Amino acid sequence: MERTCIDNLAFIEQITSKPKISLIEISTSSQRLNSKSFIKNMPNPKPRKPNQAKYIFSEGIDYLKTGKRSIWGKGDRETLDFLNKAPLHGKWLNLAAGDGRYNTLLLKKVDCLISSDIEKSALIKLRRNTPKTLRNKLRMSVFDITRKFPLRDSFFDGVLCFGTLHLFPMRILQKIVKEIKRVLRPGGIVIIDFPTHIKRYRFDGKPYVIRGEPHYSNTTAKMTLQRLFTGYHIKMIQGNISPESYPQANPPYTYSSKFILFTGIKSEWRPGNRIS
Repeated sequence: MERTCIDNLAFIEQITSKPKISLIEISTSSQRLNSKSFIKNMPNPKPRKPNQAKYIFSEGIDYLKTGKRSIWGKGDRETLDFLNKAPLHGKWLNLAAGDGRYNTLLLKKVDCLISSDIEKSALIKLRRNTPKTLRNKLRMSVFDITRKFPLRDSFFDGVLCFGTLHLFPMRILQKIVKEIKRVLRPGGIVIIDFPTHIKRYRFDGKPYVIRGEPHYSNTTAKMTLQRLFTGYHIKMIQGNISPESYPQANPPYTYSSKFILFTGIKSEWRPGNRIS
């Protein structure tokens, strides 16, 4: 008999001693992660205030008031092309998923997806925008990726993180990568969209600078990713993002960059996990 997504997610820990980490409760009667109850019990979640000094890069907005489309657009062309072609399968973790610009595409390919973010309203919007035929594959988890993930060791077939990890200084980035490695099984795949040469301008034309954000070139980004994932089977491609506006961001701004699309296979990989 085919296993359901919840059968595969019995590992999720019920964190009671750490109130700052919030997880969706498991419904013992239905044997599912009760995302409807999660939403019902939190109809008007307060926006998470950004705190760049503590590496909280939330927008501080109510995503439920931002319309159906992702405030970050449709996604990068090279990333979309890669995800469409990649033979993804199994159980995956989407870190810092936001309001889900890539989420539906991922759900069409994988068997089970946990989408995580620090912003509750973003995840509620993400679920509302998920086609009903795919919702049985989707689970949501609210946590801060700079802390230990509330997830079991060596469980996921893959971990994804798009447009986020470049924001953190090296010592925090190393902690996050350590957790990614911990929850990824041997032979599992890491996919990271890592921006470089970033340019942000507020709508009044002034530069928009994120406090403490490292500045990467393609070369330094590749070197950093290679050091962070020593021992992984690595492939990297380069992409470009033409200027695009984010009017619902806080503050609204125009963004352009280059980026490195990184894939890494954890050692002890199996041929069936190969990405070409």
